[in-house]
Formats: sequence, C-alpha cells, structure tokens
Amino acid sequence: MPLPTRTQVQNTFYSATAESRRKDLIDGFFKSAPLIARLYKKNSVKVKGGTEIRVSHIYAGFPAQSYGRGTEFDTTSREFATTLTFDWKYLYAPVNLDVIDIDLNDSPEAVFDLVDSAMENGELSVAAEMGTQIYGDGSGNSGRDLDGLANAISRSTSVSYGGLTRSATLTDPGYSILAAAEDTTGGVLSFANLNTNFGSAVQGRIKPDLLVTTQAIWNTIWERSQPSERNTPGDMREIGYETVRFNSAIVTVDSHCPTGYLYILNTDYFEFYVHPKWDFRFRGFMEPTNQQKQIGQLISWCNLVCRAPRFQGVMSGITG
Repeated sequence: MPLPTRTQVQNTFYSATAESRRKDLIDGFFKSAPLIARLYKKNSVKVKGGTEIRVSHIYAGFPAQSYGRGTEFDTTSREFATTLTFDWKYLYAPVNLDVIDIDLNDSPEAVFDLVDSAMENGELSVAAEMGTQIYGDGSGNSGRDLDGLANAISRSTSVSYGGLTRSATLTDPGYSILAAAEDTTGGVLSFANLNTNFGSAVQGRIKPDLLVTTQAIWNTIWERSQPSERNTPGDMREIGYETVRFNSAIVTVDSHCPTGYLYILNTDYFEFYVHPKWDFRFRGFMEPTNQQKQIGQLISWCNLVCRAPRFQGVMSGITG
C-alpha cells in the first residue's frame, strides 16, 4: 500500500491565499488611519513609479499691481516654483512559518487557518507601523521611516523638507514650507487658542478640513461642543470614525497620534504615494536550504507628501 501524499503544492496554496487577501488588505489599510482614509476618499493616493517622488511646489507669486496710461509693464522673469523631492520608503513584515507546524496540521483546512492567521498578523503589523510612522519625522531607523507629520508640519528653520531647508526669509523658497502654526504652549485645551491656530492655517477659502488628536483631547472637544456639532454626517462617519465638527473641519481620533498633540490639517495638500509593484505585495514563501521553514515578506514602498506645509498646523503639550 503506497504512503499517502499531499497533492497540493504548499507554495502555490500560500500564494493563492495571499493574493486573495490582498484587496481586503489594501482597502483595510486605507481606512485604518483618519488622514490616510481622508486621502483615499479624495483620490489623493497616487500609485506611481520612478526613482523618487517629485511634486511641484509654488513658493512665490508674481508682483501684481495697478497701472495707468503710459505705465510700462514689468518684463522681468522671476522664479516662482520648484520641485519637492522625496525618497521612497520601504516597509515590510516577516511572515515566517515552521514546516513542522504546518505538517503537524496536515489538512487543507488547518493549513489555511495557519497561513491565514500568519498573513493577518503581517498585515496588521505593517498597517500599525505605517500608522505610527505617519506621525514621525522620518529620522527613525536611521532615516528609513516615512516622512511623517512631525517633519511636514514645522516652523523650525533647522528642519528641511522635500529637499528644501526652511527659512525665516520671506523671499526664500524655504519660507513657503514653514507651517502655519506650531504651538507648543501646552496646558489645558483652550478653544480660543485652538481657534487662533486654526485661523493661522486659513487663507480665504483655503482652510483645514481635518483635525486629528488623541482620545483624551477628543473627549474634551466632544464635551464642549454643541449637539449639532456632534451629529454632523460626513464621509469619515461612513467608514466608522466618530467625529465632531470644529468650524469647517472634522475632528477625529487616531490611536497613533502622540500624547498631547492635535494636528490641524488641510488634506487637499497631502498625497500618499504607493509604488505600483510593491503595494502591500507578498513575495511568496521561500524555503531556506538549511532549515525547514517557509520564509516570506509582506512589502510596501510608499511615502506621505505634503505639498503645502503653510496650510497646516500643530499643537502639542495639550491636556484634556
């Protein structure tokens, strides 16, 4: 009597499992963080390739003025735009399984449960790490982390962004990437102070549309808001976020937001770039020659880009 054999090829099975999960993974990630979810709803998630991410940036206007009879027009050519340049950032989660564990659960159902659980673990790990890095300054892990909000929203002239160095000189291109507000006053949340910082990021009809903070600070805003402001419908509520309205913006919670922070964002000027080949792609399992293991990686190449830091703001050191 011949020994029983498994007709299913493991790697083929694993790859099929990973591919079937990929769509749900991508959709799930883009709803996992308020900023990313808002960008996804606005079609501000850009899938593109290239050796680096380059976005146009207008840093100066033309000297418009009145004129009368006989006035000679100014024919001077002026520099008014440049390019912000960002590197791709690479994230991964290891999805490694022991062949012994797999074969001791030797049935298609058991193998599927094991692989499915491992894939879910990898997916949640990558999404959680991205959610954390979105609030960083890009310096983590020897500069390999995403260019997050701490880098994009700053008024420090020692902090560069997109290849430009921030400057306090009005005519310098670096002046245009100074954040509208970086308030480190701290203390108990003041609506008057919040309104002042919000107003700093307003220019005509250009105004913040998303405020992201911690649960404790959001609770304080909720308690002080009017019932009509607590029950305003919107696209964030449609995907499961609790929201309150402040002025024209939605206020919501992100568990990854650092303690004491409140970000005042105009999401019209944010974009999240994803490489078309490596958008949460699973490489497939590989078996090393010196171990009975199945080794795989879930990989994403991406970065967060703010095209206009001057329309953004941040408050820190706040208590509820």
